[in-house]
Amino acid sequence: MYGAESINDETVRAAVQGVASERDKVLEALASQVRAMITIRLSPTPAQFHAVEDLAQQSLIALSEGLTQLRDARVTTLKSFASVVVGRKVADFLRQNNNSKPRSLDSHDGSLPDGSAFGPLREILPASTISPRSLAVRADAIRQVVSELGRLKRNYREIITFAFFDQLPVNEISERMEMTRPAASMLLVRAVKTLRRNITGSSKVYSNRARKP
Repeated sequence: MYGAESINDETVRAAVQGVASERDKVLEALASQVRAMITIRLSPTPAQFHAVEDLAQQSLIALSEGLTQLRDARVTTLKSFASVVVGRKVADFLRQNNNSKPRSLDSHDGSLPDGSAFGPLREILPASTISPRSLAVRADAIRQVVSELGRLKRNYREIITFAFFDQLPVNEISERMEMTRPAASMLLVRAVKTLRRNITGSSKVYSNRARKP
């Protein structure tokens, strides 16, 4: 299971009520997802991965401290809260480092956490890129998705980040992006189709190059 998908509303309710063991379950479940959410926003170089860990710890502390303030103790609300917390932590980090926005993923060298940390992002993969042979193959496919994601236009990148990294429902995504729910749904479909098409195209180019003597 991945991130908040590995816990249920009952666990979240207990955590919100202050049950320490359930709070720890929530934070443990969110840890890998939080790192993925930070990585996709920050697009760090290998030398900056300490920043990902620092921001992940800061985000998890903020989540822990804010859990008891959640009015709607559900997994969907927890995802939204995590998205807001991570977004603010990354924005603060970038401001402190005199950057107005994350660097383009085009410049990313592909050094990312293990592909399994990206959970539902596998749903974006074209069928032609999915292989059961090994975790390494799957991780490489995930890295390819992230690489191609950086080449999409801004609103496509944003909606895929919200949907597959933050795991937000379409109604909340539409509010974040200030559009109607049908418009957000259509944008997400177009973004995923474009990403899949780009991945398939880049895979063919790579395959053709590999065949040349």
